Amino acid sequence: MRIAFTGNPMTGHLLPMMPLLDAARAAGHEAVVITAEEMEPRLAPAAVWPAGPGVAANVEETLRRTGSHPAHPGPGTVEYFAGVRVDLAVEETLEQLVKLEPDLLVTEELDYLGPLVATMLDIPWVEHRVGAPLPEDFTSSLRDRSAKNFAERSLRPSARIALVDAYPDFLLGPDDHRAADRISLRPTLNGHGEGMAVAVPGRSSRPRALVTLGTTVEDKDALASMVSAVDAAGFDVLVTADAADLPAAAGAQGVHALGFVPLAKLLPEVDLVVSAGGTGTVLAALTAGLPLVLRPFLADHPLNAARIAAQGAAIVIDDPADAGGAARRVWDSDGHRTAATAAAKGISTMSSPEHVVEQLIGLARKG
Repeated sequence: MRIAFTGNPMTGHLLPMMPLLDAARAAGHEAVVITAEEMEPRLAPAAVWPAGPGVAANVEETLRRTGSHPAHPGPGTVEYFAGVRVDLAVEETLEQLVKLEPDLLVTEELDYLGPLVATMLDIPWVEHRVGAPLPEDFTSSLRDRSAKNFAERSLRPSARIALVDAYPDFLLGPDDHRAADRISLRPTLNGHGEGMAVAVPGRSSRPRALVTLGTTVEDKDALASMVSAVDAAGFDVLVTADAADLPAAAGAQGVHALGFVPLAKLLPEVDLVVSAGGTGTVLAALTAGLPLVLRPFLADHPLNAARIAAQGAAIVIDDPADAGGAARRVWDSDGHRTAATAAAKGISTMSSPEHVVEQLIGLARKG
């Protein structure tokens, strides 16, 4: 079977789908990612078939249309995902799909291009959630904007055949909707990206923390403040940033600026994680049984932080300079480690990527 994966050209939107892609390939299926060419280094060794521009061009067009930056909730965010992404990538994506002739299309939840091209080419499609359930007012606005894409082409949207969701049940609230076609998927650490070749320094006698703001936050001052604070609190620090981005903090003996390195390589080497709270990072940390310090910045960060703190596996801070003290409290507390271990145990019971691939292929073959 041939399977196409589509998604916004953002690391945090595409990496969550890689466990399914890996499982599909291991089972003998052809699986490729259709997205902007700039994502190839972050997804390697996955095959990337280029289609559409990258983030910078999409942001520029969004600003031109709305005057609102998509990083902040509002009309710019809606237009970015359900308008600009579709308009600028639809033709090239269709061309690649026609070449591939896929039997199944898997698209991340904020890629409103995926359902459109699946409908246009009559391909069974699956929605892959990449985070916590989104607020209903936001998704309603996205659906309304997406409906215009279909109306302009006189199309009636085809229904997805399943919703794949790697967000654990224990992080869901009582008001979160659980779709009837939801298939739970175990979050899985995966080694995609050229950074797998980076050597991780050996350990000293000090505990070691990973400090990362993920792939969407670009606040060098906040990152430097967090790194310096964690170092001063008695930790060695691995940082997913270049040394040039940490001019002061990077000079400390115990601070190692590694650039972009997949979490699968870093998490086994640390004792706790200091993060912005992006879904990919926090689920990876919990999968590894590691407690967290979270300083939310944008998007789903506050929601994730609140949910994980409620489980007892994280401390949430407002000031990046407080990261060191919070890391020390986490390290000195059995409670946070116990909660993180319990979270890892809960995640381990979720369906494997291999099992989910079998389910999806069965659904696709049923038509």
